Amino acid sequence: MLNPKSIANYFLELAAASGESITPMKLQKLVYYAHGWYAGYTRTPLINETVEAWQYGPVIPSLYREFQRFGSGEIRAKATESDFYRVAEVPIPADPDIRAFLSNVWNSYSRYTGIALSEMTHAPGTPWDMTWSEHPGLRGMDIPFQRIAQWFGEAAAKTQQQAIIS
Repeated sequence: MLNPKSIANYFLELAAASGESITPMKLQKLVYYAHGWYAGYTRTPLINETVEAWQYGPVIPSLYREFQRFGSGEIRAKATESDFYRVAEVPIPADPDIRAFLSNVWNSYSRYTGIALSEMTHAPGTPWDMTWSEHPGLRGMDIPFQRIAQWFGEAAAKTQQQAIIS
């Protein structure tokens, strides 16, 4: 499992390489979709943190805290971590297969705004929707990993089925 900040930094690199800006909301949703699709295909978590159901969709708390200073504007710094002695940029994932997977997520979702991605996570029957419906107004409820894995697993199966048909 990876630090979500590592994945976020990789998406920030991809955005910079393509001349795009990225907001905290969009970054949250990109990391969520990466985690979800990875869970759907592998049945294992991509990140080492739970995803919570907040009013505007799924949120990874460490990413929220890291990038909240940018509000709804462009993120202008990478995620860092500190120990007792120094603050350092969180390195991107080292595994080339993970980077290729994340690049596929980027290629699929980068064209959407943070608001559009958030609206997609709010669709009826999504893991966020089911969790939020069970606990209306209670920010910070964990979205169960099994719920994420099942929903994205079903979506992955449909995608594979359509690829076979066409």
